[in-house]
Amino acid sequence: MGAAEGRAAGRPGPRGIAVHLTRFLYDTAVFVYALGGEHRYREPCRAILERARRGELRGEASADMLQELAHHRLRRTGDRVEAARVARAAGALCDLHDVRVSDVRRGLDLLADASRLGARDAIFAALALERGIEVILTSDRAFEEVGGLVRADPTDAQAVSALAG
Repeated sequence: MGAAEGRAAGRPGPRGIAVHLTRFLYDTAVFVYALGGEHRYREPCRAILERARRGELRGEASADMLQELAHHRLRRTGDRVEAARVARAAGALCDLHDVRVSDVRRGLDLLADASRLGARDAIFAALALERGIEVILTSDRAFEEVGGLVRADPTDAQAVSALAG
């Protein structure tokens, strides 16, 4: 699915009134922490997903993020049905983007240039940059190595509120 271009997109809010939300990419970690055990990121990530359910936030994600989330949940729980349900629910909160060959090529360049960024995260960063998305919502500081991409930390209430417009 394509999303509106530019820094902000007008989207219908809870009462059908257009609201302007800053475009951002979800990192899988937001969903993983929200579903996981006690951790300093768990409650902020749960609050973010609740805001998304209410229509106050509408992030974007790589369709591959759903596979990564399902893989993580399956590995942690062994429950295939639940892993698929969780991934589908996450996908309903996002505008999803297919991974293109150009994303992979740019991601490999990012991987080669960054010292801490993992291969999958490099592809996610490239996908964001290729689509003009300038913010990634993530706990992972490795994304700070990517020029043109700003990391919004889920524990930073001010940064999260700025995503809501």
